[in-house]
Amino acid sequence: MVGLWRKCSDHHYRSRPAICFPIPNCRGQARKVACTVPDRRTVFSPRRRYWVEIRGAGGYLWDVGSSNLRQTILVSASAGLLYFVLAAIALQLTRGADGIATVWPSSGVAVAALLLAGAGQRGWVLLSLAAASFLANFVWSGALAPAFGHTAANVVEALVAYWIMRDIQRRNDSFFHIAAIARFCLAAVLAALASATIASLLAGGGIGHMFVSWLTTVALGILLVVPLIMNFMHPATHGPSRSAGQLGRTALVLAAVALVAGVVFTQSTYPLLFLPLLSVLLATYFLGATGATCSILIIAAIGSVAIWQHSGSISLLNAGTEAEVLFFQFYLFTLLVSALPLAAMIAMRDRSFAEVERGKRWLEMSEGIAKVGHWRLELAEQRLFWSGEVFRIHGLEPGPQPALDMAVNFYHPEDRPLVEGTLAQSLETLQPIEFEARIVRQDGDIRYVYSCSEVELREDGKPGAIFGIFQDVTNRVLAAMELASARARAEARADEATQLAETDSLTEIANRRKVLSFLDTEIAKAVVLGGPLAIAVLDIDRFKQINDRFGHAVGDQVIRRVAQVCALATRGSDLVGRIGGEEFLIVLPTTSAEMAFAVAERVRSAVEAIDWQPLDLQRVTVSIGLASLGGGMDREELMIRADRALYQAKNDGRNMLRQTG
Repeated sequence: MVGLWRKCSDHHYRSRPAICFPIPNCRGQARKVACTVPDRRTVFSPRRRYWVEIRGAGGYLWDVGSSNLRQTILVSASAGLLYFVLAAIALQLTRGADGIATVWPSSGVAVAALLLAGAGQRGWVLLSLAAASFLANFVWSGALAPAFGHTAANVVEALVAYWIMRDIQRRNDSFFHIAAIARFCLAAVLAALASATIASLLAGGGIGHMFVSWLTTVALGILLVVPLIMNFMHPATHGPSRSAGQLGRTALVLAAVALVAGVVFTQSTYPLLFLPLLSVLLATYFLGATGATCSILIIAAIGSVAIWQHSGSISLLNAGTEAEVLFFQFYLFTLLVSALPLAAMIAMRDRSFAEVERGKRWLEMSEGIAKVGHWRLELAEQRLFWSGEVFRIHGLEPGPQPALDMAVNFYHPEDRPLVEGTLAQSLETLQPIEFEARIVRQDGDIRYVYSCSEVELREDGKPGAIFGIFQDVTNRVLAAMELASARARAEARADEATQLAETDSLTEIANRRKVLSFLDTEIAKAVVLGGPLAIAVLDIDRFKQINDRFGHAVGDQVIRRVAQVCALATRGSDLVGRIGGEEFLIVLPTTSAEMAFAVAERVRSAVEAIDWQPLDLQRVTVSIGLASLGGGMDREELMIRADRALYQAKNDGRNMLRQTG
């Protein structure tokens, strides 16, 4: 696909070195925003890559799929060259009966190249592989027709294997899962069957020796080479690293395998074919998938040379080259079947270790952020385990696990009984428990901690261990304490404000609003309960004359003194309030008329008995009007009745108590 592109206005540009521009003149998949680096010719879109020829403000753009043209050429040429070289070596060194190689590693190269190639590269890679196959077969046979036939078989086998295995590569799955190995082996066998069938039919033969030889060589080539290339190109993150030490160890192990294979396949005295199997298993154990594939490939190469030279343990068969080749192929297949499952199990182990290690790191990170640790107590051994965060919560660096008594001693002396009792209760009831307590660090700092735990039961149903979490909640507790303190202060201020709003500032007794509200409440209670209620309205006699003669300061002192005496002379259930200048209201809940009269008389007498000499006053008296609540009466009518009684007391000569019904 070829398109045109042009630069647009400045607002499409980004700061150097990246420039982004739309390509509206392009067709098809080029209708996307493309990004390029100035003075370079590779353009990247979100999903595709393009090759650009820059001509001033515009140019031409070629779609080259998921890779640029240079990379596609490099990958295709590399795959074709490797295919040709291995094919030539196999044909030269390991030729078997009927000109069929003992192992055909080029088949594995072809399958691996298709699996590794990108979507835009795969067609070019396949074309390069086909050309390499044709060239190798033509150079070796010198005939066009067989070369074309063998090339067709080689291309088909690569396509069949790729089609079966493509999902594994798409999921970026490892070849060294049990399921993946089974699928891989199936792909190798089916690809070899298809290839062998085509080669046999084109050669004019049936299911005979050529079919079997082609089938085994191609299958072994795929089984041996594909895992090696895939493991090299995409090493698992859980596998061994490519450090200098690891590379040295790999070289040493593979050298040992080569030494064993050399000894076995260069001597024809003893049948030592079991030794390479042992070396393969050891290499797999130490190196995993790399050890399995490389060691078997080394054995295949050395064994093929030995068969070509008619030496080694296999020559002890004395059954001819054809039988030796088939036996050696079966031997290699046995090595594969023995090593690949072990490699898969080791890979699974490494993945499990990696996942556990990753989970451990995530757990430690989460614990550090949340300040949450975990602990476990083995009951039989009284052995305690702390995670790293539990150490840090206690103000310690992670180190040797503490003794149980040391851990308990960290708790505040006042909280130890709570902790010990809670744990004992958990062991008795086998129920989860939780508690909050204080710990005292070695530097004297006090921390608040929260712990919850569960009892782990043994197979016999008895407690075996206690597992729990341990969280530093100091910030939360201190915040809650500060919040409670702030709430208490706010409530105190509210109470103070309410007190000020309901208290008379001069006398410090209830003000008019408070006493009238109290009266309304008591009237409602009396109506509901049917109980008695009385009120007394009190007024200081000749108060205006006191103010005029002695001044307002003395008048205020008189009012305060009278208020104090009234409050002292009444009962605890009564309420005295100032409702006007020198006028007071006394509310007498659940009080009959007779009892109310007695209380009011006591108040009048107490005021009359006050010693006023400090103020140079002779005597101050009060007049009181008393009224009792009647049926259907409200506050206003009750107050009117009390006022009438007060006026009557004033008219009768003052310093009097009068009562209305």
